[in-house]
Amino acid sequence: MYKREELILNQANVDYKKESKKVINKLLIASTFINLALTIIKYVLGKWIGNVALQADALHSSLDVLSSVIVFSAMFFSYIKSEKFPFGLYKLENIASSFVSLLIILTAFEIGYSLFEKREPVHTSVLNQIIVAIVLFFIVILMYLYSKYEKKIGTQYSSSGLVSDAEHIKSDLFSIFIIICSIIFSIFGLNIDKYVAIVIVVMILHSGFELLKNSTLALLDINVDKKTIEAIKQEISQFEHVNEITSIKGRKSGRFMLLEIIVKLDIASFEEAHKLSSQIEQRIYEKFPNVDNVIVHYEPIEKKIVKICIPQTKNEQISEDFSNSSSFLIIDYDLSRKKILNKQQKPNDFLELKEKKGIQIALYLVKEGVDIIVTTKHIENTGPYFVFKTHNKKFYVVENVQIDNLEELLKSISNKIYVKQTGEET
Repeated sequence: MYKREELILNQANVDYKKESKKVINKLLIASTFINLALTIIKYVLGKWIGNVALQADALHSSLDVLSSVIVFSAMFFSYIKSEKFPFGLYKLENIASSFVSLLIILTAFEIGYSLFEKREPVHTSVLNQIIVAIVLFFIVILMYLYSKYEKKIGTQYSSSGLVSDAEHIKSDLFSIFIIICSIIFSIFGLNIDKYVAIVIVVMILHSGFELLKNSTLALLDINVDKKTIEAIKQEISQFEHVNEITSIKGRKSGRFMLLEIIVKLDIASFEEAHKLSSQIEQRIYEKFPNVDNVIVHYEPIEKKIVKICIPQTKNEQISEDFSNSSSFLIIDYDLSRKKILNKQQKPNDFLELKEKKGIQIALYLVKEGVDIIVTTKHIENTGPYFVFKTHNKKFYVVENVQIDNLEELLKSISNKIYVKQTGEET
């Protein structure tokens, strides 16, 4: 059943990758053709009204076509995994994002530089200028809506390549907007487009540098954001035997995350600990589809103070008949200092029961927080034995039921349990 669930979740992760790849590729192909269409429209309109700035911006849009092709190529090849690149080439997306961010910054400087160029007056009718301004205005609206949608999908799938492409389109819209302003202001004999352009340049630079910063940090293996780490912690904390989340380390690789998690588990059995860690991994794959790889390392809990239970007979010997023990000596013991902190003698209040006596006693001791049960081999394969095993309690099996020296008995338990714990940690 467990393997079947694992296969289902793995398939869900694969389906997510296929779906996101399909959506992202469609948008990037659309961006390529949109930039190509913009190049043609700008050039034709610029030629029609004799606007040199619009024709120059058409040349800039032709470079955007190249930019879209580069981002698409990076996304396409990023999925390839090989022996040399077992984690894939997802960082190609971050590299492409860095390249696009540099183009955005370059666009800002181009606009800034154009402010100091002398422009020849436009020799065309006012009507033609108004028509061109209206056409460009509708292009700006449509392209803004498209870039907003592209950024939304890019954020949804954590695709830095798609987000950078959306930001690049937005930066290009600003240059078109300036051209619209220059056309409109020239009709009324005003010359304030330079001041509008300065504000827009600042906005484009901010967008470009922000994008460059994020893609560079991803290339430098910055840790996953705090919000995501907290969400992962909440998912892991829901597992019963997770006592502590020691660390969560991750890095962004393209739109995917690679995680390494260390947890402390309240489980004695290696097999059970391995099974639980696998379940944690599958939960993360399920809840965070953009996680490409997660490794959960588990450690035993280092308990320095434990509760030790010694079932006793009336003569205060170790009872060989657990269910019919006269009393239970419960000791709070410091394993590292080998010191008794507290000692209680509790009577067996279940002696009168006729059925499931041992199981009830075991459940009672579990509730009391007992960690170690001192017993003989007679407890094996009994009801109490399985109750203790289910709750990950340890047994210290003795052959001699006579307690000659309690301190020495506890020291021998301490040596066995404490040395084992420190050995497991190293």
